[in-house]
Amino acid sequence: MSGATGAYELLGARGLHVDLRGTGVLRDVTFAIGPGERVAIVGPNGAGKTTLLRALGGAVPASAGEVILCTEPIRNLARETIARSIAVVGPDISLPFATRVDALVALGRLPHGHGPGGPTPHDRERAAAAIERVGATHLAARDARTLSAGERQLALIALGLAQETPILALDEPTAHLDLRHRIEIAELLAGLAGDETHMKTKRTVLAIFHELDLVREHFDRVLVVAGGRLVADGRPAEALTAELIASAWGISPERAARL
Repeated sequence: MSGATGAYELLGARGLHVDLRGTGVLRDVTFAIGPGERVAIVGPNGAGKTTLLRALGGAVPASAGEVILCTEPIRNLARETIARSIAVVGPDISLPFATRVDALVALGRLPHGHGPGGPTPHDRERAAAAIERVGATHLAARDARTLSAGERQLALIALGLAQETPILALDEPTAHLDLRHRIEIAELLAGLAGDETHMKTKRTVLAIFHELDLVREHFDRVLVVAGGRLVADGRPAEALTAELIASAWGISPERAARL
């Protein structure tokens, strides 16, 4: 497996096991990711993809093994340090009251310690830059609750960008989007990887995807998760073979060859 024995310079897992409510969800997962990589996590429903992403962000503890974040075991890091190292963006966000998009994105600045008076002028500047980077300046004054699915994804990605971490991790950023918006989001994420703006290292983008065609076109590396285990790790042409797809997704080789 590519990266399985490499240096844990940015993000990785070493013999990672995760149990949730007494059930083994992840088993013996090992890999290493370096700065500037574009990495997709794929696999069938229930494979453990979201649990893996949450474990990498420190939201789910390891039952055995460990997660390595910026060369340190994540269990040794303070919550604030983790939040300044990895931004984990979920597929949606619940907003019980009216919230402007620019105010929502400014929440990404919380790990940088703005005071009780709310976002500083610098925080607002960085939030505006994140909104502009995803091409959503025209949405800044909108109530986030009124956004379409595609617009909301742009706002959430901007929220993660405003956090200004070396790692941006996204859980199904193309969920519920039409074909055009799926392509646009995949292209945007590919363009964000490697960016060094306002950071000391190139940004790494890690995202859960279901669309294998988008992964092949826009990502350099694929982690295939099935049955709670990492069954492939490599470039799309190496990791997404018809044989492996058939085995991981439980479909016929003939159908897998057409995906």
